[in-house]
Amino acid sequence: MPSKNNLSALKKPDPKPILPSNDKDQPAPLTGTKKVGRKPAPDKRSYKVLLSLTEGQGAKLEEKSGLAGGATVIYDHLLKTGFFD
Repeated sequence: MPSKNNLSALKKPDPKPILPSNDKDQPAPLTGTKKVGRKPAPDKRSYKVLLSLTEGQGAKLEEKSGLAGGATVIYDHLLKTGFFD
């Protein structure tokens, strides 16, 4: 009778491998790799501009921009006026 600390009677036999191995017992090479993550935006805006305004101008900009944000309003105004054409 095994001792009470011996758990060998409860062990299951080794399961067969899930993935078949090749002849040399090396893992099979991966076929094709995919990039993970989001695709980069084609027109990413990475150039930064610093703009200094007075307190009154800043308050007026925040008031008119609402939820959009000041930079978004200024960018939209530049697009509408044809500044980048």
